[in-house]
Amino acid sequence: MPLLLAPWLHRRLVGSAMSARATGLLILGAIMAAGVGHGAGARVNAERDCRVWLVDGDQLVVRGVLAANWMPPPDSAARRPLLPVHAGAVSSAGGPIAGCTGGMRVRLPRGSSPALAGSEVVLRGRWRPMPKPVLGSAWPREPAWAGFVMADSIGVLAPPRAAAHPLLWARGRAEAQLHRLMGRHGPLADALLLGRRETLDRTLADRFAQTGLVHLLAISGTHVALLGAVFVLIGRMLRLSRSRVAWLTIALIAAYLALIGAPASAVRSGIMMALALLATVLQRPSASLPIVSAAALLILAVQPMAALDPGFQLSFAGVLGIILLRGPMLRRIPERYRRNPAARWTAESLVVSVAAFVTTAPVVAHHFGQVAAISIIANLPAIPLSSLALVGIGAAAVLEPVAPPVARLVADGAGLALDLLNRVVDVALLVPGGHAAVARPQWWLWGLAGLAFLLALDATARMRDRVRWAVAVMSSAAAFLLLPFAGRAVDGGVELAFIDVGQGDAVALRTPAGRWLLIDAGERDDGWDAGERRVLPFLRASGARRLEAMVLTHPHADHIGGAAAVMRGMPVGRLIEPGVPVGSPIYLETLQTAEERDVPWAAASQDRALRVDGVEIVFLWPAVDALDAPADANDISAVVRVRYGGFTALLTGDAPAWVEERMIQRYGAGALRGDVLKAGHHGSRTSSSAAFLDAVKPELVVVSAGARNRYGHPHREVLSRLRARGIDAARTDEDGTVRIVVEEGGTSWTRVP
Repeated sequence: MPLLLAPWLHRRLVGSAMSARATGLLILGAIMAAGVGHGAGARVNAERDCRVWLVDGDQLVVRGVLAANWMPPPDSAARRPLLPVHAGAVSSAGGPIAGCTGGMRVRLPRGSSPALAGSEVVLRGRWRPMPKPVLGSAWPREPAWAGFVMADSIGVLAPPRAAAHPLLWARGRAEAQLHRLMGRHGPLADALLLGRRETLDRTLADRFAQTGLVHLLAISGTHVALLGAVFVLIGRMLRLSRSRVAWLTIALIAAYLALIGAPASAVRSGIMMALALLATVLQRPSASLPIVSAAALLILAVQPMAALDPGFQLSFAGVLGIILLRGPMLRRIPERYRRNPAARWTAESLVVSVAAFVTTAPVVAHHFGQVAAISIIANLPAIPLSSLALVGIGAAAVLEPVAPPVARLVADGAGLALDLLNRVVDVALLVPGGHAAVARPQWWLWGLAGLAFLLALDATARMRDRVRWAVAVMSSAAAFLLLPFAGRAVDGGVELAFIDVGQGDAVALRTPAGRWLLIDAGERDDGWDAGERRVLPFLRASGARRLEAMVLTHPHADHIGGAAAVMRGMPVGRLIEPGVPVGSPIYLETLQTAEERDVPWAAASQDRALRVDGVEIVFLWPAVDALDAPADANDISAVVRVRYGGFTALLTGDAPAWVEERMIQRYGAGALRGDVLKAGHHGSRTSSSAAFLDAVKPELVVVSAGARNRYGHPHREVLSRLRARGIDAARTDEDGTVRIVVEEGGTSWTRVP
């Protein structure tokens, strides 16, 4: 409302005694206050959304409309995609759930018949929450991604009807047409033109992400601008008036955005294009920054939670970088390069790519833990190829009803462009140093560096431009280099993080000096690597750039599965594990990766100690006699005692009860006392015996187990033992990553969210 009243207020107040500056500040303050209230309301609504409060395993009946096509994968064992559904009514065993409508995700049962978007369906299944973020956040999650329905059955109540659901009906037919025309390129064409990525191969998406070209797989400003330019060109070919071309283009872009679901980045481009076209029709002057600001205000006024969307952040960061940096950078290119058309195109393309990279790199690093500088060069061929493919796919879709052979020919040409685009990605992946994993940026550091840059620019206003910019850049760089050291002196303390890796173990330890160690690295199986998907993202987001040591308690896949990925992802100072020869492929790959990366190896044996920055790590097991042909690898699972000042944590791996008894006999109850205990074997009844709990007397027991694991961990007997002794329990299957922070000197500790 303040946004709508702003022009009226301005007219009323400018003529009063208030100055224009005071009037502007008053209106700006009103808009900011309205924005804060609107955002707070959106947060409350998100936290109260029924999808956030549904319980794991709830039996649900969902009546709604499919928002994407369901095409069973050729391989019946392949992972089924999560499909969007517009839920109209949701009920549980207790009856209808009031107000539980909107977007949901569903995984259809194997053997389900194909269905098109727009089909009215009834789904019966269980609610499954999405895994919690590796690092917690004070911001609410988007309710549509809080979880999904694991459907046991699906019934089609009505086929797609244009009258009932026109947009979904059109989307379903467009998807089917693209897959029919493009064949093996269908999933990629679907992502490029319609923004549907459900059927896109995850490996392909990862390759685009590693080279910084993942923006090509999302409906971005480039896609919308290209389509808008095509519409304008068609209008001019038809000799329509300027105003009719503008209104027709705006209408077609609006229809296209509605068809694809109106993602924030595409809406931003659509609003900017509409405002620019309207300014032309009305013959009013327009500037880039006000148009960008208007687009942001309109999007956030409708959906305040869009500010948390990476697509929204990347879209606006990229366009602001191009607007603010393109001109100054182009002016510094020698005149002789701007005269030649080919040289000028190359220079302008590089400048735009660099400008967008500089402003989006922090956002990419924050959300995805990596930065791909190779994208600056890779964008030069990739953007034209994707644009050519996009135009070809759209032309083929338009031509198919009237000239099928011509449509097939055009589709083949678009397929060739997509093949070349894949080749660009392959080459970019081979460039040494082209992409790198990075730690999550500290936003206070970015802010201070930016402030240093602006203050230096202001202080050197009378100097020559080159000197002025050089001083500003050096001041900003100095802030990046010096400020972390200033803050490190008061950091101190120890952090233990029991990372949520599913059915497996991974414990990260930060020392007072900011160095990191890792005990176990999670599981790995077909299509899932906890080291790559959970451990590395956590470490990078926490600021780790190197591991001083990686301890692998024993050679079971749920403990060492992610070790190879971790060693490939960041330097590791040493590898410590029991060293019992095991012929499993994962164990052999772990040792081979350690050899390839020149990671020194050491044996984990009883009473071996490791001291790092005041943190003492002692191995209480395995004993030497236990290493002689153990019946089960769990029998030689390393047990690690972490001690820092007055704080002690005991990490028992998968050690069974008889090992716990041996440790009690050897060390006595006093030496085993600890504040935090990691439950042995994921909470199995064969570990965490009553005698061991009485010897350790922990205040907190952490159970690392996967949600709905087939072993039933943690077992009820273990939980009963904990309750009988008044011991608190934390579970990664329910709580996500469990973090323990120990104050400097180990005087006290707390569990943090």
